[in-house]
Amino acid sequence: MLGCVNNKPQSQEEKKSLPSYNGEIRIKGAYALLPLVQQWITEYQKLHPEVVFNLSPLGSGEVLPEIFSDTNDMVMISSELPDKLEATAWVFPVAKLSVVLIVNKNNPYWPQIHKNGIKKDDLAKLFTGEIATWGDLFGEAGKNPVSVYLRSDQAGATDVLSKYLWLENQELKGIGIVGEHLLMETIKSDPLAIAYCNFIYSFDSKTKTFIDPVSIIPLDLNQNGQLDLKENFYESFERLQRAMWLGKYPCTLNRPLRFVASEKPATNELHDFLKWIILDGQKLVPEMGYMELHSSEVQCCLSHIGK
Repeated sequence: MLGCVNNKPQSQEEKKSLPSYNGEIRIKGAYALLPLVQQWITEYQKLHPEVVFNLSPLGSGEVLPEIFSDTNDMVMISSELPDKLEATAWVFPVAKLSVVLIVNKNNPYWPQIHKNGIKKDDLAKLFTGEIATWGDLFGEAGKNPVSVYLRSDQAGATDVLSKYLWLENQELKGIGIVGEHLLMETIKSDPLAIAYCNFIYSFDSKTKTFIDPVSIIPLDLNQNGQLDLKENFYESFERLQRAMWLGKYPCTLNRPLRFVASEKPATNELHDFLKWIILDGQKLVPEMGYMELHSSEVQCCLSHIGK
């Protein structure tokens, strides 16, 4: 369960007394949430064209100091919050998202990767430099040096990957890339690349097909050197997303996405937008590649902003 906001629930009387907002609703933060929030804003403004938004991306770790800034109304967070911040800020879960590991299908060893997957232990060695060539992994020592790419902008996805591989962020070694759009373009042009990204950046949002020549690495979960039937759910967007939702995909590669602010919604516009996200906005979540909140989580969120 994602957990709801920390502060006391807002009563109907409090909601009715909220003032109207003058100016833009300012939201800044994680690339992981950006496409979903953009879509939410687009749909919401069809109903409320008078509400204006200012949305800008920033690495999830970099945005933490922005939470208590007067220049933002809410920030988008995809990384774990420090305990002190979790206790003092207003935290509002809106969706969940998985991190996937990716390679270029022009990799000379792609047929073996596609058929058998890669073990977690071997992934850890690739991302720490202990395995330096693809040949070392596939019985051809010294052939085809691995190009490891990392997010250099304090991304929440990096925290998730490190946790899955039982590593600290500083143990990861590779070439730093800012933002996932640039990361994907880099992987497309490098046949020997390995990297990671949020699931939503691995496929075309309209066709729901994976972005060629980038492909998601199948994970050999039981590390037996082959991709068993119960581990093989990577051939389509629909099957992989369902595996993520059902828990067949590693839960440690999933994490909550949240809005965080210094206080509860202080205006009618903010309150109504958040309420719309939790009710009507959740319908857009799965088609965008995210995982929606459970019904109990929805009710918890509604109780804290006032139904």
